[in-house]
Amino acid sequence: MQVSEQTKNQIMAVLRRMAEATAKKDIDGLMALTDPDFRGFGTGPDEKAIGKEAYRRHLERDFSQAETIALEFCDIHIGAEGTVAWVMAGMTYHIVASGALQTLNGRLTAVLRGTGHAWVFAQLHYSLPAEGQKAGQSFPIK
Repeated sequence: MQVSEQTKNQIMAVLRRMAEATAKKDIDGLMALTDPDFRGFGTGPDEKAIGKEAYRRHLERDFSQAETIALEFCDIHIGAEGTVAWVMAGMTYHIVASGALQTLNGRLTAVLRGTGHAWVFAQLHYSLPAEGQKAGQSFPIK
């Protein structure tokens, strides 16, 4: 699906705002980018958010457990049709938690909805590659 430059630029701006708000631990800024009917998965076994308020609680927990947090995106692929857009990207979190720096290299898939005035996240899914699964393998080996 061919995506217009305008749509690409708008979605890229949303991703930049997401990264900036994350670095500031700006929950209200992130909520402004979130659809009221939001759905999402994080990387932990209990990280499932159904609704915007559940996502807020998830962010509050994340931010309370990190002294600093930064988010970067790479290898971004954007598709769109009408008022629906989807994103697939690599992501890297740089986190200081309990005084220790951690770098988490993961993945993001997202669905955004165009409201007529802005694009908002309707669905997010963060993942980390399976430990023990090497390139060329279909399943992790323990």
